[in-house]
Amino acid sequence: MSDFGDFSGDLSRFLLRGRIEADSAFDTAPEAPAAVDAEAFKAAMRVLAGGVVMVTARRGDQLYGLTISACCSISASPPRVLISLSESASCLPAVLETRRFGLSILRAGQRPLAELGAVPGGPKEVDAFSESRDGTVTMIAGALAHLDCAVHRTFRVSDHVLVIGDVEHAVSVAPDELEEPGPLLYFNRTFHALGEVVE
Repeated sequence: MSDFGDFSGDLSRFLLRGRIEADSAFDTAPEAPAAVDAEAFKAAMRVLAGGVVMVTARRGDQLYGLTISACCSISASPPRVLISLSESASCLPAVLETRRFGLSILRAGQRPLAELGAVPGGPKEVDAFSESRDGTVTMIAGALAHLDCAVHRTFRVSDHVLVIGDVEHAVSVAPDELEEPGPLLYFNRTFHALGEVVE
């Protein structure tokens, strides 16, 4: 039985664009959400631990690198990844011009390289850290894994550019080489090594 089965009045005066006007709530616009404190947001993101990746991109005869933690896989079929680069990122012009980039997943022992790639400012040349000096390989020597990618799509969001890459080639170390020294992690503004397995 309907909740309005006993109603004998004129329902039309209660109906508005398919809704039943029970009170004046429909006359007020929804309140905008309270602004999130920028520092609170940054503090929350700092405790989200992430792997450390070096984005590599070749421009002319130089291989440039940039350290990031904003990287994730999107799909396995087809294999695609997403990276987030600041509009002022030193390697962004090379990525956008060549429509190509590499991703090297760094080991804990590669902290000095990660620190170099994280220094704000101009482009960081990383040819000396590459597997080859002739420009045929953009993989960082000794990395746990490397992905060669072609830019699939880009999106500008706020002051960043999201880059979706189609993975064209993937290389990773053998399973028995994963334990030591393991991946380089970033947590609370500090580089870390992977801890003990949680039982």
